[in-house]
Amino acid sequence: MKRIVAYIIALALFVAAFAGCSAPVDEPAPTVEPSNEPTETVEPSAEPVVDNTQALENAAAYIKLMYKKSAVKTPADYQVVGFAVVDGVSYQIQWTVEITGGAEDAVVVGELGEDKMVTIDVNEACAEDSEYTLTATIADESGASVSESFAHMVPKGFDLGTASYDEIVSAGYELEEGAALEGTQRLFGTVVSIDTPFSAEYNNITVTMAVKGMEEYPVQCFRLAGEGADALAVGDEITVEGTIKNYKGTIEFDAGCAYIGKGEILNQAKLLENAYALEEGAAMLNATALKGVITSIDTPFSAEYNNVTVTMVCDGIEDKPIQCYRLSGEGADKLAVGDEIAVFGIIKNYKGTIEFDAGCTLIPADAVTGVKIVARAYTLEEGAQLMGTKTLTGTIASIDTAFSAEYGNITVTIVVGGLNDYAIQCFRMKGEGADKLAVGDVITVTGVIKNYKGTIEFDAGCTFTK
Repeated sequence: MKRIVAYIIALALFVAAFAGCSAPVDEPAPTVEPSNEPTETVEPSAEPVVDNTQALENAAAYIKLMYKKSAVKTPADYQVVGFAVVDGVSYQIQWTVEITGGAEDAVVVGELGEDKMVTIDVNEACAEDSEYTLTATIADESGASVSESFAHMVPKGFDLGTASYDEIVSAGYELEEGAALEGTQRLFGTVVSIDTPFSAEYNNITVTMAVKGMEEYPVQCFRLAGEGADALAVGDEITVEGTIKNYKGTIEFDAGCAYIGKGEILNQAKLLENAYALEEGAAMLNATALKGVITSIDTPFSAEYNNVTVTMVCDGIEDKPIQCYRLSGEGADKLAVGDEIAVFGIIKNYKGTIEFDAGCTLIPADAVTGVKIVARAYTLEEGAQLMGTKTLTGTIASIDTAFSAEYGNITVTIVVGGLNDYAIQCFRMKGEGADKLAVGDVITVTGVIKNYKGTIEFDAGCTFTK
C-alpha cells in the first residue's frame, strides 16, 4: 500500500515539474480591433491613358478623311467643321488660308458660328482665277500641334446678278456638297422629268429642268410652288427662281423655289441692286444687258459721233434708273421717250450716276440672252470652253473658208445683236444649205464655244439652221 502511494506522489511531482517548464502567462496578448475608417486603397483609373501625340494624329486623320475629296474649285462660300473630337476630347480647329496665286482678296476665313462651323468666305466676283491653300491646325494644351492642308482655287468670278443661265448652272455644279450659291437665282429651261407629282395638300411639285445647251447638267426644282405648277408637264419651257444648292450630290433649287411662269421671264431687279451697290468709280466685272423704257433724252443724237445719251427705267423700278451714256447702234438716231430698248455694255458708277459706260450698244430686245452668252465667251482663257452646248442667232459678217463639197462644211463669222466687237467664228459648220450661205444671212448656230488661240469660235462640228 505504501509503495502505491509512493508511486502516486512521484507521478504528481513529475507532472508538476513538466508543467513548470512551460511559458508563464502574465497578461492577455493585445488584439487588433477592426477599424471603422475605410482603408485607403489605390483603384485602377477609369480614365484611359491617352497618348496626346496619337490623339492629335487621329484628329488630323479625321479632318483629312472628311475633306480630301472636296471640290478643288470653290466658286461660292462654304463651311468647314470648327471642332474635332478624339477619344472623348474636343479639339478646336484653327483654319487659315494662304493665297498662292491670283487675287489677294479671293478668300478669307470667317468666324466660328454658333453651329460650331466656320465659313470660308469666297469672293464670288474674284478678278482672276486664284489658287489658295486651306490649312486646318489642331493643338493640345501642351502646345503640340498637327496640320492638314488642302489645295483649292477660286475661279474667276462674275456677278451673279449679271450672270447668264449657263454661268449660273456652271457655278451650281462647282458647289461642294451642302453648299449653296449666294442669294436667289433665276433660270429658264425645259422640264425634262416630273420627279414627284403635284401635291394638292402641300401645293407643290418636284420637277427637273435643263437650260438649253446644258442638258447634261440638269437642275432639280424641289417642292416647286406657284400658280400653274399643278399643270406642269415634260417639255414645258419654264422660269424658276430660288436658292441653288448641292444637296447630297444633286444640284437643285431648294425647297421653297418659285414657279415664275411659262416662257422666259427676266428679273432685272437683282442686277439693278448690284449696280446701285457699286462704289463711286467702280464698275461691274463683265459687260451685261438690260431692257427698259426711255424716260429722258439727256443728250440728243450726234450725227458727228453717231451716239445719243438716254436714261431708261427697267421693270418699272423708277428709283433705280440707268443712264446709257453715248449709246450707239442701229436705230439710235430715232430713239424717243417711251421707247422700249435693250442695251449692252459695262455698268459703272460715274460720280454717283449709275450708267452704261461710253461705248454701250443698242441691241434687239430679243437678243439679251444671246449677247450674255457672247460676253461670257469673251472672258474665256485660251484653250477654255463654255460648259455645254450653246445656241446663238446672228448675221454672217464674213465667209472665212468657202464651202467644201468634200467635207460638207464651211467656216463663217457671225455677229450677234449687232455687237461687231464680239464676233463669233463658226468653224467647219455643217447644215442643209451650207453651200449657199452668204454675207448678211441670218442663221442660228448650235455647238460648243471655245477660245482657240485667241479666236472665240463655235468648235468644229457646229451646226446651223436658217
